[in-house]
Amino acid sequence: MELRLDRLLTRLRLDAEGVLRAIDADPLLVKREVAGLVLANASKELYTPQQEHQLFAKGVVYRRDPYRLVSLPLVKIYNLGERDVTADDLAALAAEPDVRLHFLRKYDGSLLQVFRDQGRVWFTTRGMIEGASVRGGGEDGDGEETFDYLGAARRLAEERYRRLFDDAGLLDGRTLLFELIHPGSPKITDYGGRSDLILLTALDQRAVGYLPHAEVRRLADAHGLTPVDALAPPGATVAEQIDGLLASLAGTDQEGSVLTFERGGEVVYRVKVKSPDYLRLMRLMAFCTYDRTVEMLDAVPHVADWPAFEAHLRSQGRETVPEELLGAYRTHFERFAAYRADCEELRRRAAALFADLEARLGGRAGRDANEFRKAFAAVAVSSPARGLLFAALDGRLDLARVRQQCRDHDDVRALLRALEV
Repeated sequence: MELRLDRLLTRLRLDAEGVLRAIDADPLLVKREVAGLVLANASKELYTPQQEHQLFAKGVVYRRDPYRLVSLPLVKIYNLGERDVTADDLAALAAEPDVRLHFLRKYDGSLLQVFRDQGRVWFTTRGMIEGASVRGGGEDGDGEETFDYLGAARRLAEERYRRLFDDAGLLDGRTLLFELIHPGSPKITDYGGRSDLILLTALDQRAVGYLPHAEVRRLADAHGLTPVDALAPPGATVAEQIDGLLASLAGTDQEGSVLTFERGGEVVYRVKVKSPDYLRLMRLMAFCTYDRTVEMLDAVPHVADWPAFEAHLRSQGRETVPEELLGAYRTHFERFAAYRADCEELRRRAAALFADLEARLGGRAGRDANEFRKAFAAVAVSSPARGLLFAALDGRLDLARVRQQCRDHDDVRALLRALEV
């Protein structure tokens, strides 16, 4: 599959209708539509692109009837070592006439594109566009995460980068591509509570090409934006520079760099170089999920607070739970602790309501069990907590029963509100 940007973008430039038609018809791509704009992104079934047009579908935005490209995020790229790309291949590309190479910092955030269409400034992630409904959260629009990526990005822009809205020329025929980093959506790299929109590059919509880094820097300086850092690893050759980069990242949680090759005012190739430490953390992070944290906590019921759980995690050793993951585990712990506290409050209220109903019915002492159950059912069936009331009647109203009925925190909150009415 062709991975050179100069060739890929030339094909898109010359046959935008054909590429967009293939994207639109592809069942492995999820489409979100609002106000005539269509955003296409890979579905969960498409692990990696299988056909060339899918390389563009990481949030490409277009219109139908006729097909017209509106905005294009960063085309799919791979890590060094994937797709048989070696340091020798990069050295050969760097040796081509007039090619310039930049090591740009790889930020561990979420890709956003900002563009203007029909008088409005739009913000999108790979899988979400403002105004379109989605079934799940997450930057891909199909996960369980509830962080409001688009809302956070727009608020940051309104607070710090007003020129995105006020300077019409900034987005005239141009898409700006940012990395959103935000403490509300932590990844692996710890940015110490920093929130920002970092300008990675810009797409010339008319020429269908990405601006070279020098122009991106000038654009950022002219409009008060925060540009991506350019790194300068030591070394006389590409291979030596890559080794120098990785050495500088050793022992950190920094992701790495995007090597960008430019020639003649256009970007011709991009490849990611990720540090081994980051990749190790990423693999461990795949196990550091909310559900797995809950499983761990259920296995140690005596652990009641974060210091105790932190000590439990540390006891497993740094290889299993490195220091860098403790913050993620704490986020999951606090989420579960809040859910568990509300479950306990719901259990308490249900128990009090049961005691009240039992007293109103004159108690069970000396009464036939079946008759009392029928009388109880006639009253309890109209309660929003009837399932818990019957559990109390059977002597099974405990925290486990509440969690079984209300597996989601929103369900617990909704039932607590209903009992207040």
